[in-house]
Amino acid sequence: MRTSTPCATSGARPDVPAPLVYMDTNAFIAGFELPQNEAEPVQNLLLTLRGRPLSVVTSELTLAELLAPTSRAGTLPLGVKRRLYLDLLVWSRLVDLRPITREILIETADLRQAVPHRLPDAIHVVTAIHTQCDFFLSGDKRIRPPHGMTFVEPDRSGVDRILDAWSNNS
Repeated sequence: MRTSTPCATSGARPDVPAPLVYMDTNAFIAGFELPQNEAEPVQNLLLTLRGRPLSVVTSELTLAELLAPTSRAGTLPLGVKRRLYLDLLVWSRLVDLRPITREILIETADLRQAVPHRLPDAIHVVTAIHTQCDFFLSGDKRIRPPHGMTFVEPDRSGVDRILDAWSNNS
């Protein structure tokens, strides 16, 4: 079974069974701020992390984006969002929360020259590359992960692909 290797930007990481999944901000929003029938697949994925901690990776940018106030209809109140996302991303130790380093930013600029991405999306993609993720979970179809990394949406079909890959590598 393949395990992750040390990340060049943050040093050694504990051995985590592959495949690794990168979740961007809108995948977390899908799991907690959409109607229950739409949120359920992502919630199931996150519940599975109890048996596979650190199999999901995200950038500290996700934390900043999730905690920011928004005018989107149906959003959680700021106090609830803060408690929920800090508990999930920081305190639970279920998600591998990665820093935005100078190297990530330089490679983000390089990526944006090669493939058009908005700055936050490029930071997410480069972080996923650095952590050698196999899947990129996002509802943003404009994101183009590199060859070898599978884009999946945070719906039942996309989450089932990840869960199947995890069960095949157990």
